[in-house]
Amino acid sequence: MSKEIKVIDTPNAPQPKGAYSQAFVHDGLVYVAGQLPLDPATGEVAPGDFQDHVKQALINVKNILEAAGSDLNHVLRINVYMTDVSQFPLLNEAYAEIMPAPYPPRTARVVNLGPYDVEIDALGVVCREEE
Repeated sequence: MSKEIKVIDTPNAPQPKGAYSQAFVHDGLVYVAGQLPLDPATGEVAPGDFQDHVKQALINVKNILEAAGSDLNHVLRINVYMTDVSQFPLLNEAYAEIMPAPYPPRTARVVNLGPYDVEIDALGVVCREEE
């Protein structure tokens, strides 16, 4: 495997709003930056409720993984950052609609995300040559 770091930049996920990349690929692993519930086409928060936001953030993760030659079936770990612990059951419902089983190890934390209600990052394995 290559020891180079490859920068992933896809229009199918929101463009970074700061000094970071959507993802890096290094040594067969894909490191996906935290994804907010932003619509890639508009850069604005996707419409809907908390569950819709979880799904949008996961779709953004999925699209970045795919651009890197991976997919949701090859995720090793997920971190979820949310603003309201009472929405944990809703997180699980929305998560199960997008993430394939067996579910990867996951950590969920309650944090202050400013105007956002959820952010999700991931670590995946490259499983094919990127398109």
